[in-house]
Amino acid sequence: MENRLNELGNSINRLEFIVVRTANKGVIKEAVEKLFDVKVECVNTRITKAGKHASVKLAEGYDAEETSLKLGAF
Repeated sequence: MENRLNELGNSINRLEFIVVRTANKGVIKEAVEKLFDVKVECVNTRITKAGKHASVKLAEGYDAEETSLKLGAF
């Protein structure tokens, strides 16, 4: 998965991923929770020319910026 922090930053507490096209919302949610040790509130997906994008909103009490630091995104 490729990680991008949403342009609005942590004000909406979301992480953006490019995922395999066959991944469904449940699989994406489980993977994010397991890999980053966080709780996910919801997952939205969309398909573009660049691939399938997943927007993952973290549950209250978890910080998207802190989670992205685990990846070395900042």
